[in-house]
Parts: sequence; structure tokens; C-alpha cells
Amino acid sequence: MLILAGCSTGYKNEGNAVYWESWNEGDGSHKDRIDADPKTFEVLKFDKYAKDDKNVFYEGEKVEGADAATFESIYEFYARDKNNGYYGKDTVKNSDGRTFKVINGYYSTDGKDYFYMEDPLHMTDPKKFRFVYGEGDFDCWTTDGKYYYFNNYKVPSDDYANVTIYEKSGGISTDRHWAYFLDHKLNYDDSGRKVVDTIDIASFKVTGYIECRDKYSCFNVYHGREKCSN
Repeated sequence: MLILAGCSTGYKNEGNAVYWESWNEGDGSHKDRIDADPKTFEVLKFDKYAKDDKNVFYEGEKVEGADAATFESIYEFYARDKNNGYYGKDTVKNSDGRTFKVINGYYSTDGKDYFYMEDPLHMTDPKKFRFVYGEGDFDCWTTDGKYYYFNNYKVPSDDYANVTIYEKSGGISTDRHWAYFLDHKLNYDDSGRKVVDTIDIASFKVTGYIECRDKYSCFNVYHGREKCSN
């Protein structure tokens, strides 16, 4: 996953060597030589990306496996070559670079699937992709008409017509029988450990970010049942 932090100052070609100069509050300024050919080196349109005749770089780090001859930057932290799409220096998994395009800062598509950052959504019917809530936000709901997705997580409900998604919940949803968090039933934590036997859907409601309750007690999606404060 791409993490944007600090303040980068960019590439510097000194004729006999190429450097990536950067600064951040914790470590101060840095000037790191990169393995690039100064004679063929060029900074691309979105200038965190650069390349020479053999290699591609993102923020001074080599983009492994990228094809320099066909590589182009298409957004601040998105790029493509003849083979793949890229998010930062990471390959967008299973993407087709020939048709790859950016939707916004989190989503892209190659016409055959949609991607959240570098992860494929494996949509059942990508032609019916649409944003449901939070387009352009970090917490976003989408659908392909058969399933709902929170960011890169697929809600595992086959009862699509009766799924309710909860905005600003951190990824909670329900259908007629189950409550879900991200890509698993809320009865289990994210490691697959069962944390509660029964959740009453009839009385279930979301009370805050990753917080909910039913007639029995309050519930934290990571810690399970807890005492309600009111």
C-alpha cells in the first residue's frame, strides 16, 4: 500500500549521477544516488516518476518489472506500461496496462475489472460498477449490481437486494440474517476467530465508527461485545 508522508523535493541530474532529494520532518533532508543513466534519464509528466532507457523510478525507488520503453505516468501516483498499471512503485495486480486508466486517487480500471489502489476487486459484473457512497474519500462504498464493496473488501452476502451499508461506519453492513465488517461476518474477527455467537439483526444499529449494538449489548468490530456507556 502506498503511504504518502513527508515532503519530497525531487530528482536531480548532475550529469555524472542522478539523485533523489527528499526531506521529512523526522529525518531532515536526504540526497540519495539512484541507479540511473544520466544520459538517458528523464523526469516524467507527474514528476515522482522518472526513467532512463532501462529502468523506471518512483520517488527514487526502482519500479520492479516496469517496461521503460512504454512506461508513462498518468496521474500523480499512477502509471502504466504495455503490461500493467502501477500505483506508486507497486504493480496493480492483474491489470492490463494497455487499457489501464485512473478514476480517482483510489480507484482505477482496465475495462475488465476495477482496482482499489493496487488491489483488484474481482468484480462479478464490472460493467455495472458505480459509486454508492464516498466517491473520492478514503472510506468508499461501490457496487457491481451483485455485490457491495467497501474499499477493497467484498461484502460476502448473496442477499444483495437486502444489503444495507452504513456510511461512515468503517465498513459495516447487514442483510436480513447477518451483520458484516469488511469481508467477513461480524461474529468473527479479522483473523477468523469467533468473538460472539449471536447478533440480533432486528435490533442491530450502528452507533459510530466501527461501533454498533443490538438488544444484547454494544459491540466493537475488533474487540467484540462490550459494556454500553449509556
